[in-house]
Amino acid sequence: MYHILCIGAHPDDNELNVGGLATRLRRRGDSVKFVSVTNGDKGHFADEYKADPESLAARRLIEAQEAAAVIGATYETLGIHDGEVYVDKPSTEAMVRCIRSFGEPGRGPDLVIFNRPLDYHRDHRYTAQLILDATYMLTVPLMCPDTHHLDRMPVFAYWYDNFKDIQPFVAEIQVPIDDCLNEKTEMVCAHASQFFEWLPYNAGVLHEVPSDDEGRRARVRSIVEGRGAYRAERSAGARINGGACHHAEAFRVCEYGRQPGDDALRALFGL
Repeated sequence: MYHILCIGAHPDDNELNVGGLATRLRRRGDSVKFVSVTNGDKGHFADEYKADPESLAARRLIEAQEAAAVIGATYETLGIHDGEVYVDKPSTEAMVRCIRSFGEPGRGPDLVIFNRPLDYHRDHRYTAQLILDATYMLTVPLMCPDTHHLDRMPVFAYWYDNFKDIQPFVAEIQVPIDDCLNEKTEMVCAHASQFFEWLPYNAGVLHEVPSDDEGRRARVRSIVEGRGAYRAERSAGARINGGACHHAEAFRVCEYGRQPGDDALRALFGL
């Protein structure tokens, strides 16, 4: 059994970007944990949440827990306020402790998945930088000595993005998710405050959101399938290819962690 740690800036980031892979690995019997650096307390427009952002954070916590439960994963948030992720000492130490504490003592997670530090959202960029800054320190005994240091480095991998500035994403690993779309859709649908309220409002299309559950699920399914189809097309030349598919999630190994061979990568990603 492998221990897979998925870290995003916000409560829904993992489900949308690695929900298919997470489903595959849970089916295999792996332990999967979703971590959100922020508590999601600013992503809304309703007056009730303006007056009481803690109630929004509480709602997003429940949504994230329900989403993870769809596949039997676990969920944790570091509790930082939306828009307030900074690369500082407290946040870096919190990230070190978070990564060290998942998995077997001294070994930690086998695989840590996160976004590249080239994202449009500052919370995303700084979340990635926190993880990168934590990598080497995971093995240093006197860094956060209240948690056991790791005796070996995990594999770190970036999930797919379409950002072109500085360095476009080049896929190394393609994971077919055709048979995981139902679970991924259910996980994303669990984040109702995000996908049926805040994001449509922010995009000016709140009036297009269906009022019924079936219509909402169909809306999310189209989002999930659209992103997956694009990735499958663009990652066709990946070195580790899971085979022909219509929908896929693509990944690239980060240089800062353990560098496994092709066979080990296939095993980690369930291929």
